[in-house]
Amino acid sequence: MSQLLAIASAALFGLADFAGGRASRELSVWRVTAWSTTIGVPLLALGVIVVPAPNVQPSDIIFGAVAGLVGLIGLALLYSTLAAGAMSIVAPIIGTVAAVLPVMWDVALGASITPGNWVGVGLGIAAVALIAGERSGERLTSKLLIQALGAAVAFAIFYIALAQTSSDSGLWPLVAARSAAIPLAFGVALLAGTAAIPPKGVMRFVIIAGSFDMLANFAILVSLQTGPMGINVVLTSLYPVFTVAAAILILKEHPTVRQSVGIVLAIVAVAFLAL
Repeated sequence: MSQLLAIASAALFGLADFAGGRASRELSVWRVTAWSTTIGVPLLALGVIVVPAPNVQPSDIIFGAVAGLVGLIGLALLYSTLAAGAMSIVAPIIGTVAAVLPVMWDVALGASITPGNWVGVGLGIAAVALIAGERSGERLTSKLLIQALGAAVAFAIFYIALAQTSSDSGLWPLVAARSAAIPLAFGVALLAGTAAIPPKGVMRFVIIAGSFDMLANFAILVSLQTGPMGINVVLTSLYPVFTVAAAILILKEHPTVRQSVGIVLAIVAVAFLAL
């Protein structure tokens, strides 16, 4: 069941990232981030009512808040890279690196890793090298690569922090996450003078991004609370498949042959990591 939730979160995260990236092409990143994180609050309130939480500990709230802060930073970096274009190139970089790091965290803590997992780590590194190695035009600059890697590290910490929460805490770690993230997001947006409500034409993308992101958070939290972190994180990291599919079908993006090979390797790497 936890694996199915992880795959569901991948689909939801992928579509949320596509919508958020589209909105960020027309509005500032922090304006989109602030409003998209807020849009999901009604869904979170409903979820807290429905999902039982028999024993919420202070550690659940602390780890939830940490996840919220680093997740917000990762989301802002992600939207910034997606807004710059080449969704089909940047998304797999973030997904692959964000999958590898939690696996390495497990290894550092003494968890066993199978030969197939090590193959996945190697393929993931190769995928990043192939995708990032293409520097033609504006497709992937050094700045975009650094932002993508920063987002990946932030998301990896997000996953690790959520995995430390108890299933008895229900969705309360997400309450802590949003309570920490929303004030920061609006604070930055206000300082930048970009906190106004998005215009109607862009608001639809913000609503889609915020709603899907919150539903994805529901799925990944329960998945990490009830199943193995390594496997479920790498399954969640399949989200670039959905982002890439949307970019190709809707935006008509065309990755190069080298980058296409890298994208395929990234997907295969995630599969090996889940063995």
